[in-house]
Amino acid sequence: MVIEGIITTEESDGSMHVAPIGPHVNPDLTEWTLKPFQTSHTFACLQATGRGVFHVVDDGLLMIQSVLGLANQASSRPVATFRPECGWILAAAVRAIPLQVTRWDCSSERAIAQCSADSWIEVCPFWGWNRARNSLLELAVLLSRRHMLDRAVIDEAVAHHRVIIEKTAGPREREAFDLVEQSLLH
Repeated sequence: MVIEGIITTEESDGSMHVAPIGPHVNPDLTEWTLKPFQTSHTFACLQATGRGVFHVVDDGLLMIQSVLGLANQASSRPVATFRPECGWILAAAVRAIPLQVTRWDCSSERAIAQCSADSWIEVCPFWGWNRARNSLLELAVLLSRRHMLDRAVIDEAVAHHRVIIEKTAGPREREAFDLVEQSLLH
């Protein structure tokens, strides 16, 4: 199964790198397989440090910001703290799961990092998902693959999700959808 979330890794200067990621996990969440492209910044950070922190989130804006590379620039969120024993923890996450890479397979374009999970850190209460947040999660995945998709497919999906977001979104979800639309103009 794939679980969608956000990973933080540590840069060579000690600062935080934030990126969306969809690791493969077993039902007990004890076996984690990350598959970053070897050309990605996330791969470089993971290979250098051998660790990262996976975050379970219920915040559609944070997901969109992470896909667009804006999460490190967000003014009010995500505030993060560094814990030497595990890495960067996003304050807006529901749960943080420190991961330690135990084995690499770099024989293909997408490296395979087998990871073990340390004890989970409960960060804040789960607020929940609604239809707008679900739509933003789907749009986040779509945006992460836009280089592989026809523009017509993207436009159709955005139009579909726009209706849902207009009906069920709060201010953060509207802000996230505005970022989606702005990113597609460029």
